[in-house]
Amino acid sequence: MKAFARTAGILLVGVVGLEIGLRLVLGLGSPPLLTAHPDIGYLFQADQNLTRFTNRVHINGYHQRSDDMQVADSSRVARVLFLGDSITWGGVLTDQQKTYPELFEDRLGPWCEAPAETLNASAGSWGVGNLRAYAEEFGFFGSDLVVLQIGQADLTQPTSDSSSVGSRSMPRHRPPLALTELVQRYLWPRLRSRVNQWFSENVREASTSPIHRASVSRADRSQFETNMKHLEALVEEIRTRGMPVAVLYLPERGSVLPGGGSPPALYDRFRDWIDRHGVPIVDLQARWEGVPNVKSYYRDYIHPNERGNQAIAESLREVVEAERLAVCPQ
Repeated sequence: MKAFARTAGILLVGVVGLEIGLRLVLGLGSPPLLTAHPDIGYLFQADQNLTRFTNRVHINGYHQRSDDMQVADSSRVARVLFLGDSITWGGVLTDQQKTYPELFEDRLGPWCEAPAETLNASAGSWGVGNLRAYAEEFGFFGSDLVVLQIGQADLTQPTSDSSSVGSRSMPRHRPPLALTELVQRYLWPRLRSRVNQWFSENVREASTSPIHRASVSRADRSQFETNMKHLEALVEEIRTRGMPVAVLYLPERGSVLPGGGSPPALYDRFRDWIDRHGVPIVDLQARWEGVPNVKSYYRDYIHPNERGNQAIAESLREVVEAERLAVCPQ
């Protein structure tokens, strides 16, 4: 009995120690929380300040991954509003200061010789319709420039709704334990993925059907047209407010790799739309395609890492300067 009690005590101490370590070192147990919204779909809950995997995440009162606005009079600061998805959001594996909006702010201040402030209004899996809905709800904050980030998948991405809010990947409440989050959100999904992959490789017959990258389904064409209508309405509203607007387009890694990269289906139609409407664009498909080290810009097949964010921020600065967009306060 004493041996059992001693073993149970050791296990309890170990579990408590692991729980404390997961919280203090990795920030597990305190994920960024989301909230449903009837028009936007979902937002990060306002006024969160936490550390995940040693990286700082701060959500201000307007649901943006940005510090609180310090300058009430926008005429005294170079303010840029970014609207985007997980690429702009940066994820918890990227520190707040290493997201590309923050890196652009670092370049903007010295260039303008004035205070600079960037606002990062974004969330994972937002489509163009979500960006438009956020702007209709909160406005543009007196910004000197609005940057609309559109990823390759966003060309045919439907507007995301709130149905996933409350799931493990989009929590609205903190989990009871850091250990609970470790198992449910990270360990079990990876184990299940490995099992499914093994099953597929050993059971499924190899397909002999060729893959046609250029083929586009009727549903994708329809969604593309819907997204371009959202984009057109958003651009028109920004211009009506007297603000310059630019689009930042980021392709998936496979579309720019040397020796095999090529623009995705609907890219040409998207560029035609951009050119017809005279919207300045940071086209990273054109800038990065075939670049020898371009693979090192990506964390995975979609999201840029810190090196990629540096390259994005520099490309944006170059386009803003080349297009003579009036960002700096006069």
